[in-house]
Formats: sequence, C-alpha cells, structure tokens
Amino acid sequence: MVVSAKGAESLGRLTGCWEQTSHAPLVQPTSGEEWGARSWCFARRGKLISRTLACGAGGCDGWDNERRYRWRTPMLSLSDVETSPDGKTRTTVWRRCRVRFLTRDWMQLQDCSQSTDPWVRETPTRR
Repeated sequence: MVVSAKGAESLGRLTGCWEQTSHAPLVQPTSGEEWGARSWCFARRGKLISRTLACGAGGCDGWDNERRYRWRTPMLSLSDVETSPDGKTRTTVWRRCRVRFLTRDWMQLQDCSQSTDPWVRETPTRR
C-alpha cells in the first residue's frame, strides 16, 4: 500500500517506540557482516532513547544511547558527534533523514546514512 503525500502527513507521527530488525544471514556470515535489532523511543522535548543489539561472526553486543532529535515533517534530524581526524575535537552535528510513512505504524528513513530497512511501531504495553 502506498500512501499519497497528503495521506502521509496525517500518518506522520513519531510518537512512541519504533523497532528495526535485520535478520541473521542464512549462510555463514562474512567478516564485518552484522545483523540484529534496534529500537528508538521518541520522548518529549526532543529526547530520543535508543537500544541496539548487533551480532556478527564473533558474537553479539548491545548498548543504550540517549540523544536529541528534531521533527519537521517530513524531515527527522538526529544529533550526532563528529570526531576530528586527529581524535582531539568532538563536534555536535545534526544528521537529516527524510521519513516516509507507508502506513501509520511503518516508516522508512531515506536520503541519509541510516539503514533503509523499515521501522515498525512497537505496540505499547499495558501496565
């Protein structure tokens, strides 16, 4: 299903948590090939909480991170840190991605350094 630009605007909400999964290869992975899952939770006041699990031929690793985001339909800007070639200077930069909502609970990031694999909105758990 493809949503028109007008329809996508009404779908374009980043609230809640989103998950992206890349599946393990069916054959022995090559060196440097990774798979896993990550989730991004868009909190209030521009706070993004991310959790990542990455696996490769040598095992798995996981980490959490907190950073800032800005949302101006259809662009998502993510704060990042750029390190100088000599490793002495760190500068905060903003990386922009175009967000394409295919359904209310499925989005794809485009035109940026992020994976184009789809993101699926996580179903909130009841407490």
